[in-house]
Amino acid sequence: MVYKHNDLRWLFHSLDHMHHNCVKAEFEKRGLCKASHPYILFVIRYLMKGELVSQKELADAIGISPATVAISIKRMGKAGLVCKKPDEKDRRRNIVALTEKGRKITEECSAAFNEINSDVFKGFTEAEQEQLKKFYLRMIKNLESRGARLPVHLKRS
Repeated sequence: MVYKHNDLRWLFHSLDHMHHNCVKAEFEKRGLCKASHPYILFVIRYLMKGELVSQKELADAIGISPATVAISIKRMGKAGLVCKKPDEKDRRRNIVALTEKGRKITEECSAAFNEINSDVFKGFTEAEQEQLKKFYLRMIKNLESRGARLPVHLKRS
C-alpha cells in the first residue's frame, strides 16, 4: 500500500518508526543492541521497582512469551546486565534481578528517553497535548475491541 505524504496513516507509521529509531540508537550507544528485548531491564527497574522477579512475571508484564524472556535473560546475563538464580521457595522458578551495570544503564537510558519524549512534544500547548491524549486513548480502545492487549506495564487502574 502506498501512502501520500500527508496521509494520516503514513504520518502515524513514520512517527512510530522515527521514535523507535531514536530509542534504538540510545540502546546501541550503551551496548544494549545485543539484548533482544531491552525493555525487560526497564520493567524490572521501574515496574517491579528493582525487586526480584520471575521470568513468567516479566513475560506477562511485557506481553511476550516466557521462551522469549528466557532467551533475552540469557543474553543479558552474559552481558552482565542481570543475574538469574532459582527461587529459594520454589526451585521451578527462576528469579531475575538487575546487576549494578544493569541499573546504571537503565538510569542513563531513562534520562535519554525523557529527552526524546520531551522533544516529540516540543511546541505543543497543554491543551493540544490533552487533545492528543484523548485521541490516543480512543485508538487504544479501538485496538482493544479488535482483541489487542495493552501490555500490563502500560495499564492504569
